Amino acid sequence: MASGGKGSQWHRDISDRRRYLKTLGAIGLGGSTVLAGCTGDSGGESEKYEKAFSTVPTLENDYWNAFKRGYSKATDAYGVSTNIQANGGSTTDMLSQVDSAVTQGSQSIIGTASKDSGVPSLAKKAKDADVPFIEMWAMGKWYTPPDAGEQFVQYNIPEPVKTGKLIAKVLFEEMGGSGNFVHITGMLGTVGANGRNMGVEEAMKEYPDVKRLGKPLPGDWVRGKSRQAMQSFVSKFGDKIDGVYAQNDTEALGALTVCRENDLDVPIVGYDGAKEAAKEIKAGRGKDEARIVGSLTAHPPWQAGWAVAKTYDWIHGWRPKIPERMMFTGGTIIVKNPGEWKDKIDYTLTTPETYLDNVFGDGAMPYDWEKMSVKKAGKDSWDPQNKLVPIRKSDFYQLLWKEKNKPNGYSLPKEYGKSKQFDEVEQTYADRYKSNPYE
Repeated sequence: MASGGKGSQWHRDISDRRRYLKTLGAIGLGGSTVLAGCTGDSGGESEKYEKAFSTVPTLENDYWNAFKRGYSKATDAYGVSTNIQANGGSTTDMLSQVDSAVTQGSQSIIGTASKDSGVPSLAKKAKDADVPFIEMWAMGKWYTPPDAGEQFVQYNIPEPVKTGKLIAKVLFEEMGGSGNFVHITGMLGTVGANGRNMGVEEAMKEYPDVKRLGKPLPGDWVRGKSRQAMQSFVSKFGDKIDGVYAQNDTEALGALTVCRENDLDVPIVGYDGAKEAAKEIKAGRGKDEARIVGSLTAHPPWQAGWAVAKTYDWIHGWRPKIPERMMFTGGTIIVKNPGEWKDKIDYTLTTPETYLDNVFGDGAMPYDWEKMSVKKAGKDSWDPQNKLVPIRKSDFYQLLWKEKNKPNGYSLPKEYGKSKQFDEVEQTYADRYKSNPYE
């Protein structure tokens, strides 16, 4: 990787300037001339945010294409140029891409590590480059943003157990509250897959007349393997199957084709809000056909826009409190007729028509991107436009953190034992959450 050139010199200059100004602040010489982007949430001159970088697993599915679209819309609103690259699930490729982007002057790192184990490496790249880093979905075990340094601004993810339970309840309700279902899992060992597995178990406790046939089989988030899993279920259980729980929409679509090939007329649920899945929900097929009846979306365009806003804020001096640095985010369940579900599912619901128009339509997305920013909108006017709550110590099991896999000698930052600070941050975000385009 080349280390010279104009971009590299620009980055060294701005990093040197940051270190210089931090030193001035430490000896009391900063005053009002210190860059707001370097010494906390004070006023004064601000560094300009010009170039953003994002790394994602792939750009060949609807989820990450929706993320890319939101990323593009948000960076346009902030006047920031974009660079988004697929890492293909390779940590080596991901880190090489980051090195190149930073050398060329990128001032932020946004996206998701290729694997949970890659998060610390990605965070170290951000720290070494002195640029803000926002991570979603993947997270290293017993590793928190404060462990990485202030550049690791935030980790966020929809609450995996809760959302896994909710979409299972949609399936069980469609089954009439009784019967047999089969379960196709995501990639085992990941926060998303394991959390949704736990959610299914929780839902089954509330529906004692719903039984799972056999052990869950992995679909690994892809259509081909999900088809294999569903074919195995059909071969073993046949028309005893009354429903299918798939852990993402790609798996749901794979299962759907197998069900139709075998005249198995059952409801199927997924997760992610893929365009094709939303169109299947919109079609509203009858009970005499295999059909996708619900999907839970984590709003990838919002995830991208929120990250752009928070990296903008960080560059311009805002620093999150500890409880803000790991947060659960909200989502929406897509169903054909939301009104029929309001007494059954306590969550934001929307129609496939609204979702498709907002996420995949030709017009503007339904977010005020600049209002997500504390610095753009003002500390009393910003609005996240989605629910966010701090991830507390009691929630760590959802991230697959257990005492038995805690590294020897590791201690959590002391703030994780201070519930009052977490309560205050949770209330602040609840107060600032004024608008939701899906309600």
